[in-house]
Amino acid sequence: MIKTDTKLSTKTISKACTRHNWALQWCWNYERMQAAGYAYAMAPVIKELYDSDEERCRQLERHMQFYNTHPGTSALIMGADVALEEAHQGEIGDNLKVALMGPLAGVGDTIQGVLVLPTFSILAASMAAEGNMLALLISTVPIFLLWLARWPLFKYGYKQGVNVISDISSMDKLDKLQVAASILGITVVGGFVPSILNKLVVKKEFLAQELVNDLGEVVSTTGGNIQAGLDAILPYMIPIALTGLCYWLIKHKKVTPLKTILLIALIAFFCGFFGVM
Repeated sequence: MIKTDTKLSTKTISKACTRHNWALQWCWNYERMQAAGYAYAMAPVIKELYDSDEERCRQLERHMQFYNTHPGTSALIMGADVALEEAHQGEIGDNLKVALMGPLAGVGDTIQGVLVLPTFSILAASMAAEGNMLALLISTVPIFLLWLARWPLFKYGYKQGVNVISDISSMDKLDKLQVAASILGITVVGGFVPSILNKLVVKKEFLAQELVNDLGEVVSTTGGNIQAGLDAILPYMIPIALTGLCYWLIKHKKVTPLKTILLIALIAFFCGFFGVM
């Protein structure tokens, strides 16, 4: 039976939050995706709110329904759902999960996958190419901070409960924020392309001429520098052209990213073998 007068203890709420933030995707599968991790996180809440094991199993089975969203923004849903379970409004909590997991997945994917990860990863790669030890921190600290943000998100969701839906729906500029974040992330990534590929230069020379003395010995060799000529036309022409080639293959020729990477690796191998670059 349900304990109608029971309020969740701070320990139980904290345990549900910690389980969610650590274990949401531990049992990820193609059938129900994050459902097992979500039910595992909800288990302490169900155990404290219900007396019989039969009822606890029935409630946990309810939380084993299909669930999939961004792990970071999922903390907001989990917090609100815990509050609704405590208020004995589990059905509303189930509807809340369905209503929010899609929109919040888009928000989380944009922030982490488009704005934060590519930006700081490329910055770290650029620093690593120069031998800067701070590259390790630049590549790991932002991810760690995003993970830590799950705890305040959970607390906010628990505080708001079902009102979290109106809070999110009132953010009429959310779509614009996602687009702006995407544009900013792509711009930053594009800006780092020349600096990452600045060592991609043509080593061969053209119109080479040899100066020979009376004994037939080569005294000096002169020749035009191909790379200098390309830089005079457009600096970083080769990195830009290479990036454009990748975009054209993937976008217009529908070549998979993996095949594109293999093609670039093959070109680099032959260019290096023959000393062209």
